[in-house]
Amino acid sequence: MSFSKCFFLLPLGGISIFAGSSLLYDDVSETTLPSEATRLRSMDAEMGDIDGDGDLDIFVAMEFSKNLLLLNRGDGTFSDGGNRLPKPVHDSEDIALGDFYDDGDLDAVIVAEDDRIDLYYRNSGAGRFVTHPLPTAEVSNGITHGDVDGDGDEDLITANAGVSNALWLNHAGEFTFVSAALPFKKLTSQDVKLGELDGDGDLDLVEANEGVNRVLLNQGDGRFVVSKHALPDIRARETRQAAIGDVDGDGDLDIVFGNVFFGFSRRQGNEADGFANRLFLNNGDATFQLSEGLPEDQIQSAHIDLVDLDHDGDLDILATSIEELREPGTGPVRAYLNNGAGVFTDSTAIIFPATFRGNGFDVATGDVNGDGKADLYLANRIGADRLLLAK
Repeated sequence: MSFSKCFFLLPLGGISIFAGSSLLYDDVSETTLPSEATRLRSMDAEMGDIDGDGDLDIFVAMEFSKNLLLLNRGDGTFSDGGNRLPKPVHDSEDIALGDFYDDGDLDAVIVAEDDRIDLYYRNSGAGRFVTHPLPTAEVSNGITHGDVDGDGDEDLITANAGVSNALWLNHAGEFTFVSAALPFKKLTSQDVKLGELDGDGDLDLVEANEGVNRVLLNQGDGRFVVSKHALPDIRARETRQAAIGDVDGDGDLDIVFGNVFFGFSRRQGNEADGFANRLFLNNGDATFQLSEGLPEDQIQSAHIDLVDLDHDGDLDILATSIEELREPGTGPVRAYLNNGAGVFTDSTAIIFPATFRGNGFDVATGDVNGDGKADLYLANRIGADRLLLAK
């Protein structure tokens, strides 16, 4: 790996610590983003070449304000492309960005919580979107996409409150709800993630719930069943997000859950102790063991991501922290570096400037300035969004 300044590594309990180095990221938000456009309640962000010019743009879901499209000028500076989006304002919570119409352009599906109006934005070319019907009416907190039935196109699964999560199968860019595909639940799901968990070649599902989290195994055709013995921790928690990736380098996908102690947990009469984030390592067959690889003083998080922050080839953790005096989920972003075997160290001071205080609700990752290193866009629910360039 290479950075703009020289450094050397000192071993400390199996963890590599950067010595004599500069920070790994620069906060360049003030000179690269149309900051006024990003000051509203950003909930989710996704990167992709939306206008077809070869660089990464950023789509941002905004809570009860117009969604945001940031167009890359080619050098990692962005202009406000909001005039290319439809005008209606809804409670946008989460984005699925993909070529759903199979025409070479990236489309977007945005789910809503409070007003229950999900949006299907079809890209008509050059990043100009038109609204296309998606007749859903559930309270949806999250969305994931992937080919769950093996027919070669991108399907959708939404994380719903109080009812079963929903599968929408894609047929030539039109989505059809499949009522019996996902097992019944009354829990509120805050997030869903697709990934190949059991080694049989199809995409399985992880539910992050207010209650017991679940692993659902794909039967090969887009029908899912609950794996009752997948997770050893069956305590009812309030999980806001799941991230999946191979954190210990053994070739299978592990799960990290971002847990909080908000309204649901208090109503259950639970104590705050024990509601910190949790890491589960995959045994290779979609059964998991609770890992002790997270620091003992780790935080609760409304958002959590697996990202290679230090460009060493393994997945690190980027997570929000909870502050009691602030709006839930809007504490500072913290970074935990992986030693390559799934053991994490709080390395926030190495990653971010001391003055940085992002209140990230989501992070999008990609090389926005063409230097070959992944950069970070933090969607902040409170305050302006931030762009951090890797050194």
